Amino acid sequence: MSSPADFQLISTTRYEDGLTELDWNTQAFHGTPSPYLLLAYHYDRLLDAARVHAWPVPQAFTLHLLESTCNAAFTAEGTDSQLDALERSFRIRILLSYPGILSVAASPVSSLPSRDPAALSLWIPDRSSPETPPGETPLLVVHLDTVATPSSNFTRTKTTRRDHYTAARNRFSIPPPPTSSLDDVLLYNDDGEITETSIRNVAFARGLPPRWLTPPAPTGCLPGVMRRWLLEQGRIVEAGRGELVRDTVVDGEYVLTFNGLEGCRIGRLKLGP
Repeated sequence: MSSPADFQLISTTRYEDGLTELDWNTQAFHGTPSPYLLLAYHYDRLLDAARVHAWPVPQAFTLHLLESTCNAAFTAEGTDSQLDALERSFRIRILLSYPGILSVAASPVSSLPSRDPAALSLWIPDRSSPETPPGETPLLVVHLDTVATPSSNFTRTKTTRRDHYTAARNRFSIPPPPTSSLDDVLLYNDDGEITETSIRNVAFARGLPPRWLTPPAPTGCLPGVMRRWLLEQGRIVEAGRGELVRDTVVDGEYVLTFNGLEGCRIGRLKLGP
């Protein structure tokens, strides 16, 4: 059994100036323009994860504290004289330690390829469609894992205990984050139910007309912040239990992936070596 001191809770967002112009990101931050992608949702997820692990969270841990701590991390990194003023895109890694100690680190990342990081969720292909997705973002190659990843509180929450994700990536020689890679691994639980990828939530185009179906929370998947927003907007819907299983996915089919750093991307499933 893990001690609370053995791990930290994580949430990773993005700082990008253009996010202040997105109405939906403003609405998600209680009507205030924000350069952070869905920051209030990251705050909610950290609180939910603390509850899952029965951590006490000090009353001082507020959304305002999270925002100001992110601002301090961005300011420390973003004022580097060697950074181009036009390349103000940062990975914001938030850590919450027991019993409620907050730390944030910022590091430069590539700018978003699209003004709207959720735009690709509006593209829904036919199954194994030869149609090319819109935009210039390279397709991800999503490998179906060869070993089940059992569901636990460490799949339902994002923490520094990531051995199960690292093992899945190692099976396909994919380097650990934050090293960039166009490869990822599709995971499934002991019942063969699809859950997520190693660093992203996922959805599959199913039905007539097709719509994006994402694994339901009881499978043990991470309730990601972009997943929450897409569900609230009706751009994805939760599948029924047993509807998305490893035996029903198809080699070459398109998948929608999403997380709180990248927004939405399109990948293609690869079965076998």
